Amino acid sequence: MLLLKKVVLVTGASRGIGKAIALEMAREGADVVVNYSHSEEKANEVARSIETLSRRALVVKADVSKQDQVETMHEQVVKQFDGVDILVNNAGVHHHVKLWHMDEVEWRSVLGVDLDGVFFCSKAFSAEMRKKKWGRIINISSTVAFTGTDHEVHYGASKAAVIGLTKSLALELAGYNITVNAIAPGEIETDMTASETAEERKKALELIPLGRIGQPEDVAYAAVFLASDRASFITGQTILVNGGEAMF
Repeated sequence: MLLLKKVVLVTGASRGIGKAIALEMAREGADVVVNYSHSEEKANEVARSIETLSRRALVVKADVSKQDQVETMHEQVVKQFDGVDILVNNAGVHHHVKLWHMDEVEWRSVLGVDLDGVFFCSKAFSAEMRKKKWGRIINISSTVAFTGTDHEVHYGASKAAVIGLTKSLALELAGYNITVNAIAPGEIETDMTASETAEERKKALELIPLGRIGQPEDVAYAAVFLASDRASFITGQTILVNGGEAMF
C-alpha cells in the first residue's frame, strides 16, 4: 500500500472526483477526512465505504470559502487525527453564465470556493505538516486554466489562479519537505458534466484524442501517485488528466 498510516483530507469528497480520490486513497491505506458542504447523506455513504476498507473516516461539514469554517474543521481534524499528512483541495463549483449576465455575487461565489478555499485550507492544514517536515498538498485545477472557456470566466480565472498558487506554495513549503502539485482534469464523467446536451458531449469528444470521457478514477490515480513517496521529487507541477486534449 502506498499511503499506509497516512491521514488525508479531501475537500468536496461527497461525490464525483472528490469521492473517487477519497476511496482510492483509502484503498492505498490512508485514513480519510471526508469534507462536504451540502450533501451530508452522500458524505456519510463515502465514509461507510472507507470503513469497509478497514480505514478510519471522519465526516466534517465546512464551506471552504469561509475561513472560520475551515479553522473549525482544522480543530476537529487535529483533535481526531493530530492533523493530516495529505491535503487534497478538490472542492469546486461552477455555473454556466456569460460575462454580461454575471454579477458580483456570482463572481465571488465561484472564486470563494475554487480559489479562496485552496488558500484557507492550505494555510490551516500545512501547520502540522511543517512541524512534521513532511506533507503533500494536491490542488485540483482544470484544463480550462490553459484553454479558457467561453461560458464561465469566473471558473476559468479561479482554476488558472490555482496553478499560480500551487507554484508559489511549492516554493514556500519545499524547505519543510512538503510538495505541492496540481491536477488539471479535462472532461470527466461527474455531476458537473451530466447536464450536458448530446451536442455538447459530441463537441467535447471531438477534442479528446483518446476518444472517451474521463472517469473520476482517472484523476484519483494521479492524486494517489502525487501523494505517495514515488512522487517525492515532484513539486510545483501540474498534471493534465484529459485524454490528450489541449497538449502543450
